[in-house]
Amino acid sequence: MNAEPADTTLEAATSKPAFRMLSGKEVVEKIPRTMQISFRLFTVDDLPEFRAWFADAELSRRLSFPTDEWFAYVTAGGAARSWVALDADRMIAQVQVDREDAERGYLDLAMRPHLRGRGLGAAVLAAFLSGPGRAYPILEGRIEPDNAASLACCRRCGFVILPEPDADGFMQAVYRSSQTS
Repeated sequence: MNAEPADTTLEAATSKPAFRMLSGKEVVEKIPRTMQISFRLFTVDDLPEFRAWFADAELSRRLSFPTDEWFAYVTAGGAARSWVALDADRMIAQVQVDREDAERGYLDLAMRPHLRGRGLGAAVLAAFLSGPGRAYPILEGRIEPDNAASLACCRRCGFVILPEPDADGFMQAVYRSSQTS
């Protein structure tokens, strides 16, 4: 049985455009920089910021709002774990895995809403698979068929998308780790 890391930091270099604020609006710099993605377990201090993301209609349509009950579930040390993905100490994503058994975990990934559509989801997912995700020989995501961005992100990171929706109408994206930890 693989042990789950309690606290993991992993850096993954990814060339992405740099971001800066200009008059209260985010603009994309033309000069690429190296993104260093690190992970740590989700804490109560992360809740207000993460909850604010759910003002975004797309995110709130895809994932359930992080209630106090959800927080207790993912921090109890049981079958579920939640991490924040950071770039330069800024929360850019949240990753949750619910372990079904010693082999399989079910994955959810939430990107900071204004960062979607820039390829950062694939960078976060790839870094997760190289870091905390190594504790799970099989990871599976259940994705709504109209969520083309998530399906593409999973494909780019080596997930196999099963050809038919499951009984609940979700597409299954399955990742089998070639690495044991």
